[in-house]
Amino acid sequence: MDRIKNVFDKIGALIPGYKGYAERDGRRNCDKILRDSIAAQLSECEKNFYSHMTAALKLKDKSLMNEIEEVRKETNTFLSKVKFAPYGATSFFSDNQIKEDELFSIYQYDFDLAESVKRFFELSTSDDLVATKNQLKNCTEILLKRNNYINEFK
Repeated sequence: MDRIKNVFDKIGALIPGYKGYAERDGRRNCDKILRDSIAAQLSECEKNFYSHMTAALKLKDKSLMNEIEEVRKETNTFLSKVKFAPYGATSFFSDNQIKEDELFSIYQYDFDLAESVKRFFELSTSDDLVATKNQLKNCTEILLKRNNYINEFK
C-alpha cells in the first residue's frame, strides 16, 4: 500500500496547489472527527438528563423535571450547532485563505470547546443544575466566538 501512496504523492507533487489541498482536506477531516466526538459526548449528556428526569418523576417533582427538560432541550440545540458549525478551513479557491496563526486560533477555540464540553458532561451527572446551565452557556459562547472567527474568512 505504501508504494501506491508514494505514486500518488509523486503525482500530487506535480500538480500545483495539490499539497495545500490535501492538507486542507486533512484539517477538515480532523475538524469533523473532533466535532463528532463532541457531539457524542453531548448525546451522553442528554441521556444523563433523561435519567435525572426519571428520578424527578419518581419524586413527583414537576418543577425540577421541567428545569431538567429545559437544559436537555438547550443541550440538543447546542449539539445541532456543533454538528453544523463551519469548518476550520477555507475553500480551495477562496480569496481569503486562513493563515497558519489564524488556523492556530481556530484550533485553540476547538480545544477550549472540547474542554468545556468535557466539564459540561461531568456536571450533567451531578445534581447541580445551576452549574450545569452555566457550563452549557460557556460552551455556547465558545462555539459562537469560534464560528464568528471562522466566518471572518468566508
